Amino acid sequence: MNDSDSPPQKFEFRRSLKDAHRYPVLKPLRIERFWTRPLASLVVRAVFRSRVMPDHLTWAAFVMGLAGAAAFLDGSYTYFIVGGILVQLGSILDCADGMLARARDQSTERGAFLDLMLDRIIDFIVLGALTVGTYRCLGSLAVVITALIATALNFLQATLYYLLLIYRKDQRMGRQAEVRGFAIFLLMLFSVLNRPHYFFYALFGEALISIFYQAFRFFRPARG
Repeated sequence: MNDSDSPPQKFEFRRSLKDAHRYPVLKPLRIERFWTRPLASLVVRAVFRSRVMPDHLTWAAFVMGLAGAAAFLDGSYTYFIVGGILVQLGSILDCADGMLARARDQSTERGAFLDLMLDRIIDFIVLGALTVGTYRCLGSLAVVITALIATALNFLQATLYYLLLIYRKDQRMGRQAEVRGFAIFLLMLFSVLNRPHYFFYALFGEALISIFYQAFRFFRPARG
């Protein structure tokens, strides 16, 4: 085996990062690149030489998200804080799995799809639990309706994003992580501030912007 074929012996942060996203609106607010991934790198450094595999971190992130969702169901200020922090920790682990795979040259198609699948499942569970908790806290039907519409728009924009990737035969399917990382940071922030309904307002606006952006990318005239 050549030296160039041997697995990396130490963690390299830059090697573990993905390409930048195509969401120009978020360029000044790249929470994932400057907040989530630096924290995730600490996890990767801790397990880099261990037997921990990227899929282990993927499942750990899923379990952490479930714990956060369970906390949101209580609907109290204390549990909003706990839920927001747990979901953010899950996001950090979710970033760490891909970073570990890239740093070790262990990236696989199955691992990438497992990550995407569990992300969508936990997003659905967390948003549903946060909706229930917000209603228990505020007792407002209008907020629940807003939350349900925002959740629907969020999944619509994710669907359009991946459909556009398929249409363009783009295999880089994890590039929406910047948007998800930004949304989870807002979720944690508004949970700690005891304003979970503000998160749904922000999610509503972000999803609408993303939907129009995806439509623009699809319908804009071809260059050249």
